Amino acid sequence: MARSRWVRLMIVAAGAVGLGLASCAGAASTDGQKLHLATAPADFTALGIGPNIAVREDGRRTTQSADTFEWWYFDGLLDDGTVVVVWFGDNWFYGSHKRAVSFELTTPGKPTRRIMRTFDEAGSFATDSADIKIGPHRFKGDLDTYSIHVDAAETGGVGCDLTLRRRVASYRPATGYIEAGRQYFAWLVAVPEGAVTGTLTADGVTRQVTGSGYHDHNWGDVSPAKLFDNWWWGRGRSGGHTIIASEIHGKAAVGGTSVPLFFVGDENKVEVNAFGSDVTTIEGKPVRHPDPNHKRPIGSGISFATADGSRAEFKISDHVLKSADLLADEPFALRAAASVMAIKPWYTRFESPITLSLSEEPAATGRGTLEYFELK
Repeated sequence: MARSRWVRLMIVAAGAVGLGLASCAGAASTDGQKLHLATAPADFTALGIGPNIAVREDGRRTTQSADTFEWWYFDGLLDDGTVVVVWFGDNWFYGSHKRAVSFELTTPGKPTRRIMRTFDEAGSFATDSADIKIGPHRFKGDLDTYSIHVDAAETGGVGCDLTLRRRVASYRPATGYIEAGRQYFAWLVAVPEGAVTGTLTADGVTRQVTGSGYHDHNWGDVSPAKLFDNWWWGRGRSGGHTIIASEIHGKAAVGGTSVPLFFVGDENKVEVNAFGSDVTTIEGKPVRHPDPNHKRPIGSGISFATADGSRAEFKISDHVLKSADLLADEPFALRAAASVMAIKPWYTRFESPITLSLSEEPAATGRGTLEYFELK
């Protein structure tokens, strides 16, 4: 139901954009209306934040309403090869009007198990720190240490009790607000990398786990489908370094601009914190998608580089953690409307090999996750 509402909003948004472009052909977006990262001192002042990240920034940042969305995300790359992904969200995709808890578990050699629980109840969202309660599930932390509880009794037998302890300093690119006019999509990486300990439960069996984890936080006041055509996002570790990188492509209606972000750090320091024109991105040559149901070519990966020679390359792989046609379960009329508008929304997450080169250091390889989100 939530996804259906979001897909409908995406198609309506695309139609509105098309009509708008037809009615004002040749009109250019002003600089303020173009998709951009808010970096000016006045932006920090208006948002009440500074260069240092405060604990409250991982608390609720929006008012609880149908006009905003907000979610808290965690993924863990565990020592035994397991990948676990958890989402806690309110209005979890813009227009859903529900609270949601999503749990995905991929054990080596087995398909991903996915559980999505949605709730009509309001839930509880603290504003001074991350402390989210949705049904019997809880996500709580203070930038340094987080506890993540997904109640297996409520989900039908799959859940977790995990602790995430930050090892790399919290990160946001400038203010973290990616804006187009008065509309925005915001991003805070509370834990670029941390130690994961705790338990996973599946099919009535609970086991101890250890590994590396990541937690970020997104919020906004507009459907991402109204701002973005697609995005690449990747994170992982290579040679003792943590890498986070993203490239977001804006729609023509918001200038068609690209917002690249590139971060590298270890337990002692930030080594790269670059964005915008300071980052060069190159998408790999188009290849056949590993999922035969995905009909369009996909880039073989994406690389991010800065002028000092720092470079990270993420590759797609045959180890697909998730591949979802967002129209697959929709009614025929909705799919037909999307086809007329050439909309084929798709989400793919891969386990990704990473190569990292830093100035005056030899290239090192590593492991991470890479997602490609097609919103058109």
